[in-house]
Amino acid sequence: MAAPEHPLRPAARAVQALGPDTPLDPAIETSAGTARAAHSSRVFTILARSGWAVTGLLHLLIGGLAIALAVGNRDVRADEVGAFDALASPPLGGVLLAAVTISLAGLGVWMIADALLNQGPMRRPTSAVSSAAQGLMYLGIATLPLILLLGGELQSGGVARRLSADLLGTATGTVVLVLVGAGIAVAGGYFVVKGLLRRFSWELRPLPPRRGRAVRIAGLIGYVARGIAFLLLAGLIIVETLQADADGLTGLDGAFSAVREVFLGPIILGIIGAGLIVYGLYGFARARLSRI
Repeated sequence: MAAPEHPLRPAARAVQALGPDTPLDPAIETSAGTARAAHSSRVFTILARSGWAVTGLLHLLIGGLAIALAVGNRDVRADEVGAFDALASPPLGGVLLAAVTISLAGLGVWMIADALLNQGPMRRPTSAVSSAAQGLMYLGIATLPLILLLGGELQSGGVARRLSADLLGTATGTVVLVLVGAGIAVAGGYFVVKGLLRRFSWELRPLPPRRGRAVRIAGLIGYVARGIAFLLLAGLIIVETLQADADGLTGLDGAFSAVREVFLGPIILGIIGAGLIVYGLYGFARARLSRI
């Protein structure tokens, strides 16, 4: 039986639509081929996989910091800033920060290129938008360890508070902040649904039943926990914006601190932290087993 035909890439479909006799600019054809070769190169693939491993490491650290906050340690910062501060500790802090910066930036560029060249991993416009958005997010996160590497300092929620104070001074700025919160809430809901319906299975190569079951359970728990963290952050942004309180917009660490103060808050926060640790383990599995 003949092997199934490989699905046409978006560029190939566009060329096919023009017709077989339509000439294609050699410069465009060469540039597209070069971009695809670079995107599928061993170096780029290693960068993407190392980036997923780094995201796993960051979630392990953030989850651990969230648990530390839940049990009463108020000196920790349970967010990306706290995670990068932990990585910056001597004697290998500089080396780790450099590796993390390169890996996150490489993953961000890889995901944006995948969105532009292939319409994302699922080969459709919504997948392209998701990949591009995540790529931009990883590029933004990569600036944090770079700041530490260059001798700067990070402050949890510091930039958010200053920017929010400026935006809250106008009606338009208030609308922008609410929309930002709504966008983060949509992302959080997406992660929760993705976990519950196991829509992350396409991210991984086919696995033996027992091993595949363990990875899928980790993905389910991890994505749901990550989605809840996003929803908490979105709720903090929207509530504090409507109350015109720029000082309350302190990022993920502020959202976790707020959860800790509610009834059964420490238990809830501990469960979320444990879920983020599980997502970190899934991140390591994805780095090894992802489809690229």
